[in-house]
Amino acid sequence: MKFAFVCLLMLNLSGCINITNELQPSHPDVKAVLIGEDCTPIVLGMGFGTNTIEEAKKDGRLMGDAGEFRPHIKLNDRTAIRRIRSIQTTNFYILLIGSSCIQVIGEP
Repeated sequence: MKFAFVCLLMLNLSGCINITNELQPSHPDVKAVLIGEDCTPIVLGMGFGTNTIEEAKKDGRLMGDAGEFRPHIKLNDRTAIRRIRSIQTTNFYILLIGSSCIQVIGEP
């Protein structure tokens, strides 16, 4: 009975959080065509690993219409981001599990 109470208390006290922070001002002359992420899992408040901008730049996925960049984008694979519009960190937690990511948005 006490164990069930402790588990219920832990679930009630743990919340969820979703925070995004920009690390540099956006460059409006660079279009937001691709987004790349490098993430680290967090379990029970503990996480190990390093999120790097270089790894996030390698993981470029299409965000919307490619427009003039269509010839430079690999539609079934990842496309490297060469020009950076913005860099941001994202932290997401729900209950006791979450992730910490660095996101790079830019052009191929």
